[in-house]
Amino acid sequence: MFIVIIGASGIGETLVDIIRNEKRHSIVVIDKNLEKCEKIVKKHDIVVINGDATKNDVLEECEINRANVLVTTTNDDSTNLMVISLAKNMGIKNFVSIVNREESIPLYLEKNVRLIKDPNNLMAKQIFRAIEQPTIENFLNIGKSSEIIRVSLDPNSILCGKYINKLNLPRNTIILTIEREDKIYIASNEGKIFSGDVITLLTENKQVEKIIKLFGSCL
Repeated sequence: MFIVIIGASGIGETLVDIIRNEKRHSIVVIDKNLEKCEKIVKKHDIVVINGDATKNDVLEECEINRANVLVTTTNDDSTNLMVISLAKNMGIKNFVSIVNREESIPLYLEKNVRLIKDPNNLMAKQIFRAIEQPTIENFLNIGKSSEIIRVSLDPNSILCGKYINKLNLPRNTIILTIEREDKIYIASNEGKIFSGDVITLLTENKQVEKIIKLFGSCL
């Protein structure tokens, strides 16, 4: 896949790191800041263009017409939207962008852009969750009322050794997978959970506290 990323700092830089680790995609990065461009060039063997992506000639230089997807990561919605409009006129069909202001969302939706809303707020929530609920290894919001969470089963939990269909889970909670000894298993009612298992669950936001108590220590 050929991916064009607008923005070489913060989210853009981290995205480049992740994609390069996959080693399956080609990337071009565009940013107006020369220092940021040079930083990425030193880290990765990719094409980085120091220029203004709101200019047609800069997009043409990166062969935007070959791109499978354009990703805009700047902290300015007007810049992101301008680049998307230009790329759309050049034939690009797939877009992903961060959204910095709630009022900009309709403008992105008009252009059929897949949105990542308020990334700073999302990161802050992740940090707060790590502080408040350290037994949760990761989480993902699903809509406004549900989450997917990963939790380690405490050795002292009363659930250790029990069958999944006997766990008496909170309302609207489902175990999806169990990670054990570097292997991942699809959960089944006939399966058991053991100390040290990392369990991925789909649940309602309001049930998270109950799950922590249930899978944590009984002491």
